[in-house]
Amino acid sequence: MESVIVFLDRKYALCKAFGLFGKENLEYKSIFNHRDYESSLYTKYYFKKLNADIIFLSPDGKLDDVSINDYHNKIIVISETDIYNGKYIYYRNKYPNCKLVFLWMYGEVMSKPLFENCKKANLDLFLCASNQVGIEDVAIFDPKLSFKFFYFYIGYYYLNTLSDKIGQIEYDGTQLPIFTYSKASLGSSWRCDILNRLHEKFPNRIFNGSSINDSYDLEFTKYKHFETINDYSYRNYNLVFETIYYENDTEYFITEKTFKALFFGNPFFLVAPIKLIKEVSKDFYLLNSEFENVDDFVGYDKLESDFLHFKEKCKLNQNKIIEYVMDYSYTDYFKKLLN
Repeated sequence: MESVIVFLDRKYALCKAFGLFGKENLEYKSIFNHRDYESSLYTKYYFKKLNADIIFLSPDGKLDDVSINDYHNKIIVISETDIYNGKYIYYRNKYPNCKLVFLWMYGEVMSKPLFENCKKANLDLFLCASNQVGIEDVAIFDPKLSFKFFYFYIGYYYLNTLSDKIGQIEYDGTQLPIFTYSKASLGSSWRCDILNRLHEKFPNRIFNGSSINDSYDLEFTKYKHFETINDYSYRNYNLVFETIYYENDTEYFITEKTFKALFFGNPFFLVAPIKLIKEVSKDFYLLNSEFENVDDFVGYDKLESDFLHFKEKCKLNQNKIIEYVMDYSYTDYFKKLLN
């Protein structure tokens, strides 16, 4: 084997690789035995398109545990810690012909210190889903990149063949027209300000609750993500507040909140930075294109009669998000580095 890609970022590295290359395209090459898996220092896959081994370090594993000197072409996907402590210099010195890659695919802000350190690292490839001033000078910026991560991290790839069968077909008059999360407003004055004003101006329009299931005491994070299927599929409309302050146009990013709303194809209005809304609207349908502001949306007196019209438009979101996740064109960047 001539080529290898080693993921040093142990945290969610598999989710990133599956999103970039496709879970179905990676052939598992390690011994599949629970005891061996638990004690192994790394796991290995094979990616036919790149004719490359892909190696993921276990929590106790180190790059020195992996014999990569036998590979002619090497890509090392470094971690956030490697960026901060300058360990990338060590990798370049030890493996002179290696290529260094950094992936920021989370729905989180990339801090300025981390961004500045990324610039110093002189990376061979930097894929980033979080905006910073000057990001496109040093990275390939794609705010949708987090979708590829969320699809696997929160386990929605299991729903791929079922997603078009989930959700209500008609407007449900037993519910309030609009649903939003109360958790989104906790500890956030700007969300509270907006919601309090909307409740006062438009009483009995928004259900501001934790969840349909109200099960936020569940122990495992992914259960919480799965229970919200109801919140995004069996409500009439959703009012989605993104994490970043809606006037912050320099550090915006897309979280799982927007991902879920698009994935389940329900009509929703997004409260987020204008630039982020424009980015999402390039490929997906948002109610923001129908209403000038959130007040116009909440106060609209034809939400019931226009529900099927908006629902039909949002159906395409579901197909488009899966189409994007399953577009593995980012593989070409890795192919160029290996060649």
